[in-house]
Amino acid sequence: MIDKNFCEVSSNILTRLGFGNETIASLIQKWKFFIEECESGYAWDYSEYRIEIRVRWLLQNLLNSPEVCKFPEFKCFFDELFSLDERFRLLLQSGRAVVEGDNWWDRGVLARAGEEYCHYMEGAHGILVENSDS
Repeated sequence: MIDKNFCEVSSNILTRLGFGNETIASLIQKWKFFIEECESGYAWDYSEYRIEIRVRWLLQNLLNSPEVCKFPEFKCFFDELFSLDERFRLLLQSGRAVVEGDNWWDRGVLARAGEEYCHYMEGAHGILVENSDS
């Protein structure tokens, strides 16, 4: 059973960040869904990718919060997050990065994606990405 205070503290942090309608569980689920989309060859353009990847930033804010870390539930949620992170890292090109943020997930470049993402990466950054649409 999840401690009510854990949910309240997490909710308060997310509300301060402008995402009061989210929970840790919903954010983990969104991160998982995003990774599954990427495993299938991310089909949307880079601007949509940037919007969707923001969920990981929200999770990092919770991870960095001493208020959240003190609860036993913290470990369960963030063990799952770290497992998902490893799945996502496997989808990124080794040694390739863009200057799009402060975190590894912001800078990473997918190894395989749909045509729109591929076109953007080549045009804006000169990075070739395998086209999953071909």
